Amino acid sequence: MLIWSAAGILEKNKLANDKPFLVLVKIDVDGIPEPIRLVRDNQNQTWNDQLWQRFPIDFDQVKEDGKELSTVNLKVSNVQGIIQSYVQQYRGFCDAKVKIMVVHAAHLDNPVPEVELDFIITQTKYGEQWVTFIIGASNDHSFRFPFWRYMRDFCPYHYKDIQCGYAGDLPECDYTLSTCRWKGTNPNRFGGEQGIQST
Repeated sequence: MLIWSAAGILEKNKLANDKPFLVLVKIDVDGIPEPIRLVRDNQNQTWNDQLWQRFPIDFDQVKEDGKELSTVNLKVSNVQGIIQSYVQQYRGFCDAKVKIMVVHAAHLDNPVPEVELDFIITQTKYGEQWVTFIIGASNDHSFRFPFWRYMRDFCPYHYKDIQCGYAGDLPECDYTLSTCRWKGTNPNRFGGEQGIQST
């Protein structure tokens, strides 16, 4: 359930309002040092001390067929070819992170958006009028779950970090208990689980 701020609820429930809700789109692309910040409005906006460029943006309805992950088309104007040139230069924005936020134009001093949604670009298409990013949830199969794996003969700690505790001159480690003992490190710092029975 979305929880709106008190100011957002008041603005939403007004019968008439001269200030709109603004849709902000932030795209983080590997290789571009600054995120692309766009706002669906007819003028540039400053929010959270960042300039958001006015840009024609449109959304299609969420596609849910029960067979695949839900996706939505985020369409950005391609009239001057600005976004298309970035898309061609940076691998079609493949796996770029997209954050969609909704803020109210009368409350741009509020650093917390009314709505905030995170997506990943799964596919990109472009034509003369629109660059279409097909955005959806990130692929959970690309992340290790559970985060920690318990192994008998392998230490998961990074070499020479605080958990490892080794501060000597050897350039590398093979992350085994025998190497840990050979280096003279306290074997109690070894991160492997010696209590696990081998098969």
